[in-house]
Amino acid sequence: QPLAQLIVDETERIRRLVDRMEAFSDDAPPEREAVNIHSVLDRVRALVANGVAEDLALKERYDPSLPPTWGDEDLLIQIFLNLVKTAAEAAHLRGDGAGEITISTAWRPGVRVRDAEGQVLKGAPLEVRVQDNGPGVPPIMRDHLFQPFVTSKSHGAGLGLALVAKLVASHGGVIDFESEPGRTVFRVLLPVAPSGTPA
Repeated sequence: QPLAQLIVDETERIRRLVDRMEAFSDDAPPEREAVNIHSVLDRVRALVANGVAEDLALKERYDPSLPPTWGDEDLLIQIFLNLVKTAAEAAHLRGDGAGEITISTAWRPGVRVRDAEGQVLKGAPLEVRVQDNGPGVPPIMRDHLFQPFVTSKSHGAGLGLALVAKLVASHGGVIDFESEPGRTVFRVLLPVAPSGTPA
């Protein structure tokens, strides 16, 4: 029953996304509300545990005191679903049965980051990290990882991380990564919901 409900809920989420894609392609900002990021991540975890992350160790390190983020829940699910799928594909490349993914959250009020245009973003202190222990991002791809059509997969379209970067930016957030053999971390910084907004 829980799996059947998960499928129904995911089908409905995808239908809502498709309905909004035309507006999104025109760079319309997402409709935002207060969203519990841990509910988003729990949903992502449930989706991947029955699919792409099967046979991988899924770990979480959540800061339970985090305030809600300010975003579109369906789009936030898509952001982290794409990141966890990417991490799972990398972890599977180990081929030794020891692949793992760690999802962590933290509060980073002192962090000041720059967007792609070099502007300092303020008010994006909610951090989500997705880490895998795969072989790492090939050096030749690192400078272009979030651009469309960049992929290391023979049948990949190279749109997953490009979509992630676009969705994160549309939320007023920023994404970056660090990678070496055996450890790749994608870090997403998101804004906090205005105070007094119910989650």
